[in-house]
This record gives sequence, C-alpha cells and structure tokens, in this order.
Amino acid sequence: MQDHILTITDLLLGAAYADKRLEGNETAKIRSLLAKLLGSATFPAAVEARFKDFSPAAFDVEKAGAHLAGLDGDRRKVLEMIAAVSESDEEIDLSEDRYLRQAAEAMGLAAKDFRDLVVDFQEVDELEGILADTLGL
Repeated sequence: MQDHILTITDLLLGAAYADKRLEGNETAKIRSLLAKLLGSATFPAAVEARFKDFSPAAFDVEKAGAHLAGLDGDRRKVLEMIAAVSESDEEIDLSEDRYLRQAAEAMGLAAKDFRDLVVDFQEVDELEGILADTLGL
C-alpha cells in the first residue's frame, strides 16, 4: 500500500472535505493513519505537499479509487481509513456516506464488502418509527 501513498492521502483528504468543511480532528486523524501506514510520523515531501495543495473541487474520487482497484485485500483497509476520517469529526452526514460508497465502488468492491461501514437507511427509518411510536409522535 505504501506504493499508493499519494492516492491514499488524496482519498483521505477527500473524505475530510466530503462534507464541505475540514475539521481539525480530521487532519490529525489523517496524519495518524498515514503515520501507521508508513511506519513513521515523518512524511515524504510529496505527502506534505498534498496537505497544502489538495483541491477538493478538482479531486476525482472515482479516478483515485480505480487506481487502487488492484490492491485486493487492502482495498477494505483503505475504506476503513476513509470511514475513520469521516467519523473523526463525530458527525456522519450523507455526503460522507456517499463519498465512502463512491470510493468503494470505484475500487471494485461489492456492497456486501463494505456494508458495515455505511449508513443503513432502512435501519434509520425503522429506528425513527420506533421512536415515533414510543414517544407518541
């Protein structure tokens, strides 16, 4: 996966910007994940440049995901990293969920391979129904 560190960095930055705002926790989480992946808290200059120069508007999640399609088992690890970045602001919204799905599909993963990482809207609907019945709404 280290051979794809720039693409992974871009995907993680894309996850942080998926909700149109970059929170401090997200940057720290990305740095932590990359440090674990690289085995060092000191990043190559090209990775540091990504943090400074990343353009969410110009980023193409499908193209980046497709670049990682050949990683086999490591694709799931990349998705888990994306999910960790999305969760680091302690708020999951639909745009972050949609971003994770786009990345997964671009990497060639079937929905069953990442179902546990995304929001299950059927469960949300059921929970809202239970709450409405319980609270008499």
